[in-house]
Amino acid sequence: MVSTSKYCILNLLALISYCCAQFQNIGNQADAVNFIANQKSVNPNYQVSTKELQDVLQNVIVEPLLYPVDNHWVSEARGFNTHDETDLGMTGEDAGTNVTTEPMMVTNSTLEPTTLIVTEVVLEPTLCISDLATFAADILKKEKYAEMMVDSYGKPPPGILQGNILWFGLYDQCLSQSRTSNDNYESFNGQYCLALVTNNTQLLFYVGICVPNSCNNRELTDLLNINSNSSIKVSVFCHKQFEYSTSAIACLALLVFLCAFALVGAIIEVFTNYKGSWANRNGFKKLLPDETFENTEHTQSASVNELIITVEENNSPGCLVKFLLCFSLLTNGRKILNTKQGEGSISCLNGIRVISLTWVILGHSYVFPFQLISNPVEIPNLLGRFTFQAVGNATFSVDSFFFLSGLLVTYLTLKYLQKNEGKINWVMFYVHRYLRLTPVYMIVIFVFTTLTPHFASGPFYSMIFDPNPDPGVENQMTYCQDYWWTNLLYINNLYPTSINKECLLWGWYLANDMQFFIVSPFIIYLLYHYFYAGFTLWCVILLTCFSSLIGESIIRDISVSFSLDPNEVNFVSDLIYIRPWSRISTYLVGMALGYVLYKYRGRVRMPHYMVVLGWLAATGIALSVVYGLYGSYHGRPLSASATVVYITLCRFSWAVALAWVVFACDAGYGGLVNSLLSWSFWIPLSRINYCAYLVHPIIMFVFYYSLPNSIYFTDFLFVYFYLGHLMFSYAVAFLLSVCAEAPFMALEKLTLNRDKSV
Repeated sequence: MVSTSKYCILNLLALISYCCAQFQNIGNQADAVNFIANQKSVNPNYQVSTKELQDVLQNVIVEPLLYPVDNHWVSEARGFNTHDETDLGMTGEDAGTNVTTEPMMVTNSTLEPTTLIVTEVVLEPTLCISDLATFAADILKKEKYAEMMVDSYGKPPPGILQGNILWFGLYDQCLSQSRTSNDNYESFNGQYCLALVTNNTQLLFYVGICVPNSCNNRELTDLLNINSNSSIKVSVFCHKQFEYSTSAIACLALLVFLCAFALVGAIIEVFTNYKGSWANRNGFKKLLPDETFENTEHTQSASVNELIITVEENNSPGCLVKFLLCFSLLTNGRKILNTKQGEGSISCLNGIRVISLTWVILGHSYVFPFQLISNPVEIPNLLGRFTFQAVGNATFSVDSFFFLSGLLVTYLTLKYLQKNEGKINWVMFYVHRYLRLTPVYMIVIFVFTTLTPHFASGPFYSMIFDPNPDPGVENQMTYCQDYWWTNLLYINNLYPTSINKECLLWGWYLANDMQFFIVSPFIIYLLYHYFYAGFTLWCVILLTCFSSLIGESIIRDISVSFSLDPNEVNFVSDLIYIRPWSRISTYLVGMALGYVLYKYRGRVRMPHYMVVLGWLAATGIALSVVYGLYGSYHGRPLSASATVVYITLCRFSWAVALAWVVFACDAGYGGLVNSLLSWSFWIPLSRINYCAYLVHPIIMFVFYYSLPNSIYFTDFLFVYFYLGHLMFSYAVAFLLSVCAEAPFMALEKLTLNRDKSV
C-alpha cells in the first residue's frame, strides 16, 4: 500500500492542478491577482469533491511523472487511492528492474474541475521514461533517496491568498540525491527542474519538481503537455551545471592579467620610489606621486595620471615601465581615496552624485526581486504609502545624472574655449568621452555575459542565466550575445526596441548620455560665439522634447500610476522612459546652469528674501514631483490634462529644483545643505560612482536569483537587502575602478598625450 506520507504529498499537489483548472477563466495578470486574493472571500462555500481533485491529480501530475510506463492505466481515470503495488503492473520485488522496452502510453486530460477528457499518446521508450519508472517503483519500496526526491517537490505553501505562486520546493535537497546500484545499471542523480504553468501565455505559477537527471527540458515538457487541446501549458527548465566556454576562459584570463598588471605596477612603483629616493639623496629631483594627482570633474571620476619621476634624462622610465605604472594598485588606490579636489571644482556635485546613485540602488533593490515576492497582493498597499513615494519615484535619480552631465560638459567646455581663444579639437572631444566610458563598460558586459552563469545557482538561476537555452528561449545571456554591439555603439536605447531585450538593461542610461553628449557641442559652440543662436537651438530642442511627451501621453493614454496590469502604459514604459527625445530636458537644464556658472560664477549677490524664496520654490517643486502622485493611489487620480502636464514637466521640474540647489551652494547660499553635499566623505565614492552603477544590478541579480526560496516582503528585510547591496556594490566598484577604469584612463592620457581638458 502507498504510504501515508505519499497520500499527504499527493493531496497537496492536487491543489496545484485544481488551481490550474480555476485559472482557465483568467485573462491577465490583474485577473490572476484578483482571483487569488478574493476567491474564498467572494465564494466561501465553494467546494470541490475529493474525487475531482484525485482525478485531476491522477491525469495531470501523477501519471506523466511517476507512472509513465503502465499501459493498462490508459483505459480509465481512477483516483490514486485505488493504486497499490499491483497498479504498476509489478510486485515490490521486481518493481525496480521490470521496465518495458515497448513504446509507452500515458494519458492526460483537460483541466476542467468536473470533466475529464482522456487523451492517449504513445511515447517512445527513453532513458528518462525508464528512470522515471524506476523512481516510481522505488517510491513504493520506500527507498530513502526516492522519498527525499518526492519531499523536494514544490507544494502549495502558505500565502496563496496573498498571491504566492512560487512553489520552489527544496533545490539543494533534490540535487544531493542519487540512486546507485552495484553494476551502475539504473543509476541516476536527482535533478531539480522548475515547471512554469501558463494559461494562454499568462503565468499561473511555478512549481519545483525533482526527477532523474536523464530527463531533459524537452522530454519533460512533452510529457506534461500530452493534451494539445488544453489551454494550460507547462514549460520545464531543469538545473544545469554550466561548463566554462572559450569566451568565459578568455574573460577569466583578462581579469587575471588586469590584476597581475596592477600588482606588477605596484611593485615597480615601490622600486621606482626607492630608486627616486636614492637619486634625490644624490642630487636628483623627485616629483612626489601625490603632486601629480588631479580631480577632473567633467569625467565624474578622478583622472589618474602616470607616476612621473624626474631624474637624469637618460634614466627616465621607458614605455613599458610607464605602461605598467598606469596599472599600479598603489597609485590608483591612493588616487581614488584622496579627498582633495582640484581648484575651481564645484564641490557640492560630489554629494549629489553619490546620493543619486544610492537612490538608484534603493529603487532597484525593490524592483528587481518583484517576481520573487511571495506576497505580491501587498504591492498595491506598498505603492500607496506616503513614505514609499520616494522609493517608487526613484527614477528621478537618473534625471539627476543627466542634469550633472549637461552642467559639467557645458561649464568645462566653455572654460576651455575661453582659455584657448575659442578653439578646441572637437574630434578629441568625442574620442576622449568614448574612451572614458567604453573600456570598463565592455569589461562589465564581458563578465556579465560569460561568467555570471558560474557565480551561483538556485531554482531560477539556470533559467535566467543559461548561455545556451533551448531553441526559442531567450534570456539576458542571449540578449547580450545578440545585441552587445548596440551597447558598443551606444544605440541600445533605440535598438532593440524593448528595454527587456537590451544587453545590460540599465545600459540605456549610458546610451542616452552619450547621445546627449554628441549633440551638446552644437549648442555649446553657438552659446560661446553666437549666444542668441545657441539659445534658440536650446529652446527648439526643449520644445521638441515637450512635444514628444505631450503627443505620446495623449495618443497612448499614458498613466502616471503603477499598476499590476501588464497592458497598461505608464510614464516609465519604454515608449518614453528610455528614448532620448523624451529625456533630454533635464540635460538641457544642466547645460543652462553650466552657462550661467561660466558667465557669473563668483560674482553673484542675492538679497536674503530672494534666497529664501529660491529655497522654498525648489523644495516645493521637488516635493511636488516626488509626492504629487500620492492621491492617485487613494481614489484621487489626476485628470487627463493634469496627467499630460505632469508627464511633460515632472523631470524638467526636478532638474530646475536641482539647478537651484547647485547654484545656491556654489554661490555661498547653501548653508547646511552645502556643508552636507560638499562633505569630503563623498569624494572617493564619487570617483567610483560609474563603476558602482555598472555592477550593482549584477550583484542584485546574482543574489536574488540564487535564493533557494521566495521572498516574503517586509520593510526591515528590504532595508537590510538595500544596505547590503549598497555596501557590496561600492566595494566591487572600488576593485573594478582600481584594476580597470583608472588604468585605462591613465593609458589614454599616456597614449594620446592629452592635457587636462574636456
